[in-house]
Amino acid sequence: MQKWKSLHPALKIAIVIFSFMTSILVFPQSSTAGYVTLFVGLIGIFQAFPLSLFWKIMIALGLGISFALSGLFPDADLIAIRPIGSKIFLNFLTMALVPLVFASIVTGVTSLGDISRLNRIGFRTMFYYLFTTAVSITIGLTLANVIAPGKNLTPEVRETFESSFKASASTKLQSAQQSKKTTFETIQGLVPKNIFSTISDPKPEMLALIFFAIVSGLALLKMDPATAEPVINVLKGITDMSIQIVIMAMTIAPYGVFAIIASTVAENQSIELLYTLIPFSLTVLLGLFTHAILTNGFSLMFLSKRPVVETMLKMREVLVTAFSTSSSGGTMPFTMKTTEQELGVSKPVSGFVIPLGATINMDGTALFQGVSAIFLANIYGIPLTLFDQVSIVGLAVVASIGTAAVPGVGIVILTLILVAVRIPPEGILFILPVNNILDMARTAVNVMGDMTCAIYIDAVEKQREESPTSPSTAATQELNPTT
Repeated sequence: MQKWKSLHPALKIAIVIFSFMTSILVFPQSSTAGYVTLFVGLIGIFQAFPLSLFWKIMIALGLGISFALSGLFPDADLIAIRPIGSKIFLNFLTMALVPLVFASIVTGVTSLGDISRLNRIGFRTMFYYLFTTAVSITIGLTLANVIAPGKNLTPEVRETFESSFKASASTKLQSAQQSKKTTFETIQGLVPKNIFSTISDPKPEMLALIFFAIVSGLALLKMDPATAEPVINVLKGITDMSIQIVIMAMTIAPYGVFAIIASTVAENQSIELLYTLIPFSLTVLLGLFTHAILTNGFSLMFLSKRPVVETMLKMREVLVTAFSTSSSGGTMPFTMKTTEQELGVSKPVSGFVIPLGATINMDGTALFQGVSAIFLANIYGIPLTLFDQVSIVGLAVVASIGTAAVPGVGIVILTLILVAVRIPPEGILFILPVNNILDMARTAVNVMGDMTCAIYIDAVEKQREESPTSPSTAATQELNPTT
């Protein structure tokens, strides 16, 4: 690799172009050889010049979209490379997720050292997440009522949707029925019978893990310090080890992003159907942009006293990764690293707020659900009263709690909301053509909300510590009366 870096830039570019051209010519005849030459070209691009991770991911996004739209590669071949991103990269990124969440929350609780402080941070975090989720869906409903997407859908287009996506919609409905839980079942799920079986599932119950970690931290606080300290030190080591795994995983992020984007675009080539969904998609994207900039900007400027543009620029690598993977849970380890190292949030706060946010904070998802409900109501000609729309706000906020932070979960929650407001749940088939793209955007907004909340909670805690009336300051003044 060192010899490659020492080559003349023009020669590097020539080798990259040759690899891509070879891949284009070989793909139809021999997929394996085509895949190899394609990724050799990508490696050449990302290693040829000293680019930051952000620009590598942006280049991967651009190349993935360009390759999928160019028609030079068969869609089936591009779809076949998806596991490089959805399996290899995401698995590498998330394999340390469970130990990282557990260790960071336990050490965070023990670092707080005061149960009253934990209660204060916990309640403030929960209120912040639920409030911003309600604000987000209100923004979505307002825009949807003004723009009114779905009003002019013709019977011919309706038939095309039904013939193309009826099977997919049925699968989503079955998944929604299996995932449906009552409020009591959700609360009951907080207390795991066996934590090991809970976290060994393909989709681990993160709320149960968080509850177990908090209880474990409280137990360590009640133990003799001489006994508890070695355990806490081991968990701190596990946290640092997990962060290093995340750093290693991010070195292959551009290749994973390319595979995910190229396959996603290749799967959504129904141009005629996409045209009919432009008003709906633009409404969702406008709402997400409005919430991301105004709500989070307000929080950063007035609640956290942070420069908005500078802070958001520091979030950009995480946001691009969240957009590419469509998984706030998968991005969580990288989110925590960036929140601590780039945004300056303390480890105890980041270790508590970020995992909780990845589980219950669904700002972007809730907004998408609000717009979708209005869109489908317009298609079916079902009037929604003010009470119905208020119900949508409440249902979206409640349903977001405890929902797995995985790709596509928004559609599952949406079907539950549609049933509650008397909209046929099979209407999700009208959304499926653009769901993957919108899922990427709303995941990025969710993750931005997680980091913004962590900054706010950290700012409040630091302000309390610096306050003349805070217990820590008072204790310092007693020890140093001359100050």
